[in-house]
Amino acid sequence: MDWHQSKCNGKQVCVVLDDASRMILAGGEFDRATTEFSIQVLREAYEKYEYLAPIREVITDHGTQFYANTRDSQGNAEHAFEKFCREMEINHILARVKHPQTNGKIERWFGTYKQFRSKYPTFEEFIHWYNEIRPHQSLDDENGDMRTPKEAFWHRVQGHIMRNCNYLFNKQLTEETT
Repeated sequence: MDWHQSKCNGKQVCVVLDDASRMILAGGEFDRATTEFSIQVLREAYEKYEYLAPIREVITDHGTQFYANTRDSQGNAEHAFEKFCREMEINHILARVKHPQTNGKIERWFGTYKQFRSKYPTFEEFIHWYNEIRPHQSLDDENGDMRTPKEAFWHRVQGHIMRNCNYLFNKQLTEETT
């Protein structure tokens, strides 16, 4: 998860990118990069996909939208984004300072955003193209065919869905027999 200043429309862009599939789970273009908008975007991603595969971790930089850079002598500080992550049981991982490679996948996505965003009238249309139409070079299947981020996401969560179904089915059987 990160913020980027758009040159095509002057907006601040924030997205949550799934690490494995590269699918954008939620995002938006805003007038300002704020903690409140950061929470809004992460909450949207969490609520949209919690039934499939709850978000367990989020990687961010040390930006003030995500992290209180001023801390007490024990290293503690109260920051709304950090508090939100704790409440949602999301492990907030901070990228190393001056090491953009830690968040490299999202930095690469911002490159794609810069290159192609102006071709789409709305942010939502751009995200649709990125997630569902454009095959991703790093996402190929067993036959070497490239997948879109959405195809890769659904392929990955199929196993998770089956495990959840089996768990719920077995739980129901156990409850019925006791």
